[in-house]
Amino acid sequence: MPRAIVTGAFSNIGSAVAAQFLLRGFDLHTLTNRRTPDGVDSITSAPLHFDPEHLACELDDADVMVSTYWVRLPHGGTTFDTAVQNLETLIGVAARAGVKRFVHVSVSNASLDSKLGYYHGKARVDEMVRASGMSYAIVRPTLVVGPYDVLTGNIVWFLRHFPIFPVPGGGAGRISPITLRDTGRVIVDAALASDDLDIDAAGPESYTFREYVELLARACGVRRLIFGAPAWLALAGIRLVELFVRDVILTEEELLGLQQDLLLTHKPPTGTESVETWLMDNAGLLGRSYVNDIHRHFGAGATTPIRSPTAHTTPHSCGNGHL
Repeated sequence: MPRAIVTGAFSNIGSAVAAQFLLRGFDLHTLTNRRTPDGVDSITSAPLHFDPEHLACELDDADVMVSTYWVRLPHGGTTFDTAVQNLETLIGVAARAGVKRFVHVSVSNASLDSKLGYYHGKARVDEMVRASGMSYAIVRPTLVVGPYDVLTGNIVWFLRHFPIFPVPGGGAGRISPITLRDTGRVIVDAALASDDLDIDAAGPESYTFREYVELLARACGVRRLIFGAPAWLALAGIRLVELFVRDVILTEEELLGLQQDLLLTHKPPTGTESVETWLMDNAGLLGRSYVNDIHRHFGAGATTPIRSPTAHTTPHSCGNGHL
């Protein structure tokens, strides 16, 4: 049985990747600092530590490795440079351990020329993967939409709880969202290919950010005043809400990425599922509670599984969840 290693199999994108490997008959091992979800006995796990000796033991005999590791924003001494250094260690150990194929989950429009730390850091890792000597795939998701998606879920939370939604900067920036399940499929398809690949993971639809917010409101049956607002004003309002939720809702860099169309693909879509259809079927799952990303990744929730790879994926409709 072929052996795959995935970082973060009990997190968001990692769980979708793990689910695809299980469907395809792989022996699956994960490196994660989250505890194993109840009922999951088909995946072995070990801590995600970037100690070379520890990693060498864990990566032994791996046919393929998928790295989903990254940080959304600098926090508590962890920076984008920290993430780059950690992945440099991981890639080096994987190459020395004889990993047959390495898959790096990057981001759409990553560039060494970018002034945005997230996109510049991802591009630095892309270069390391290309230079590693391993067979590789670099997969660049756009906006990944699913039941545990922080951005989409928290937009819906705002729509459910506030009568107005000021879209920062007017929301003219365009996105090519992709469903979580499609993302997992695209990544594992790339993992099982033989050629070196550099591909986007993007769905068949594109929207302006404002159109996406309007779609979310329709999907959940809410009527809200959605209007463009100067970026500084919208960010000031967001900072006020952050005081109450004790989280970082949207960074200035994330807003700039949206405004610069960095979540838009310029290639043919690799995803096949309609994000709009998924939202119409599943919006009742979204925005029922605020998702605190700092708590999830840096606080007490950092060891709690976000999603089980073996979770049922039966669609839910808004139904009585309409407001």
